[in-house]
Amino acid sequence: MESIGKYRVLQKLGQGASSAVYRAQDPFTGRDVAIKLMFTGALTDSADGAHYRQMFLNEAGLAGKIDHPHIVAIYDAVVADDMSYIVMEYVEGGTLEKYVSSENLLDQQVVAEIIFKAIRALGFAFFKGLIHRDIKPGNILFKSGTDIKIGDFGASVKTGAKSGGPAVGSPLYMAPELISGGDASMQSDIYALGMVMYVLLAGRAPYEASSHESLAYQIINHEPEMPSQFHPGISASLEDIVKQAIAKDVSRRYQSWDEFGRDLSALWRTEHTPQKTTGEVSDTERFGFLKNLAFFKDFPENELWEVVTISKWRSFAPNTILIKEGDEGDSFFIIAEGSVKVTRNQKVLNVLSAGDCVGEMSYLATRVGPRSATVATATQSVLMKIPAADLNAATESCRALFDRKFLTTLVERLETANQRLTVT
Repeated sequence: MESIGKYRVLQKLGQGASSAVYRAQDPFTGRDVAIKLMFTGALTDSADGAHYRQMFLNEAGLAGKIDHPHIVAIYDAVVADDMSYIVMEYVEGGTLEKYVSSENLLDQQVVAEIIFKAIRALGFAFFKGLIHRDIKPGNILFKSGTDIKIGDFGASVKTGAKSGGPAVGSPLYMAPELISGGDASMQSDIYALGMVMYVLLAGRAPYEASSHESLAYQIINHEPEMPSQFHPGISASLEDIVKQAIAKDVSRRYQSWDEFGRDLSALWRTEHTPQKTTGEVSDTERFGFLKNLAFFKDFPENELWEVVTISKWRSFAPNTILIKEGDEGDSFFIIAEGSVKVTRNQKVLNVLSAGDCVGEMSYLATRVGPRSATVATATQSVLMKIPAADLNAATESCRALFDRKFLTTLVERLETANQRLTVT
């Protein structure tokens, strides 16, 4: 096959019972895309055709509607008698399936970050009114590091909808209440992601079963061994999170995506990690800081993840010089934790704390010039640094939010200065 619609086919990536997936190129944008081409026979099959058509229409209907950095973007969909297909974001790297193996395990901290990003993505989808219903390693695309994308919303249903009909999803990742005939919910998606977390940590499934019936019985009735039984050294706190996510009793499971995410984020604050000794800050920590800083209170989810991407984060010891008076530069800092002193000619001008920005005047001036003051940490601090060039390359919406916040900060500081002059 040389083309699908206007798209030039580059290679076949794989196929399933109802469709084949191709890597192709959009001739207008030049970007690579993934195209899911439905088999005409599958859509017209008397037994399963209605099911496959509904799944196709579910996914096609999301074109342009779910925009999140950790969800596979759907660009276009075509429904025709001779050819039906969905054009999606192409994600290089495969899925998480290859890491569900004791010989190819990811580090537990990498697993925690991957799951945190999946939580944010599925929480965003839920906010948009969707329950995924088929969360499994094969539907989580893995790019590199901890960068993932949730895909395949074909089985999704709207929140509050009655699922009806036969159970949908992969048996191992189906919550007990679904196996018993209940409706899909946020909690059943939480269970499925908790089970993904389990198999990534343990390198194997928690149950051994020779049939679907045996597996279903065990999911409903047997408490699984924890991952550390198969892979020693896993954090007890991490296992506690897994245990709550896959609790058989829905009332004992996490009651929201935010609750699930908060517990994972808290691990980075309480447990020793390599980042604590190198000064680096994980993406999970970064996002947690941003959500709690007043500076970013008006930033939507997508723009927060963009800030995570363009910013450089580090933990600094007290009395570390960040900006030196007279030096040239156009980067600015935002304090995530701790405090800094601003001095000129060794005279203290200001002390700034978490949520404050410093050095932004060089960015607002749109030119590289000498710094007018020295900035040094006053306490142990975590700071994010953004070079002007990186913010200028960000999306228009992200830049606008920064500009608005900088101008508000400038006005507030001028008012404070005027009040001091009035008092004196």
